[in-house]
Amino acid sequence: MEEMFTILGGMGTAATETFVHLIDELTPAKKDQDYLNYVVFNHATIPDRTAYILDNQQANPLPVMLKDIRQMNLLGPKFMVMTCNTAHYFYDELQAAADFDIIHMPRETVKHMQKTIPNLKKIGVLSTTGTRQAGIYQDAIESFGLESVEPDQTIQATTMSLIYDDIKATGQFKHEKYQQIVDTMLNDYGCDAVILGCTELSVAQEAYPIYPDKVIDPMRVVGQNIVDGIYN
Repeated sequence: MEEMFTILGGMGTAATETFVHLIDELTPAKKDQDYLNYVVFNHATIPDRTAYILDNQQANPLPVMLKDIRQMNLLGPKFMVMTCNTAHYFYDELQAAADFDIIHMPRETVKHMQKTIPNLKKIGVLSTTGTRQAGIYQDAIESFGLESVEPDQTIQATTMSLIYDDIKATGQFKHEKYQQIVDTMLNDYGCDAVILGCTELSVAQEAYPIYPDKVIDPMRVVGQNIVDGIYN
């Protein structure tokens, strides 16, 4: 298959499905042949990334993901996307093993925000505790000279509940719960914009879109870049 990219998904599956839907929705296709060529590795049994980051005695996802990279090398994709923000903790090791570019979703997101949001200074980050502890978005934001803002422990716990107890576990969530988290970051913390730094939160935003100019979905940013041919 020529001019193809790969998606390393299953982290989780609902987020991967949302990303694939986004790619197809954003593609200006009038016939089958207008859609993009891609191969999805929906590797749902990859160990939990946050669990390992918080406790290295837990199962390590890296060897499993490296095996996926070696399999992708045989396919020869132009680039690869991971539909998991926390998985970017392993970015350097994965990129070193890959014969293709791996899109760094957090960096691409902050770059997009700096270009498109006037007077941007403070960016709120909603993510798993693993992504937060690893500093994945904090590092990306600070590299662009911007301020990263993290929620307090109460909002962080509510965010983790939304991700794990609701979206990952059931595929359902209360819109009010999601709205309250975002409102707190924008209003109480005075953030200029909020990054949805977990792909399950991207699922929430696609189902219940709020403040599209201020709530930034990394999967939509990267999806639009792919459709626009930026990574070609």
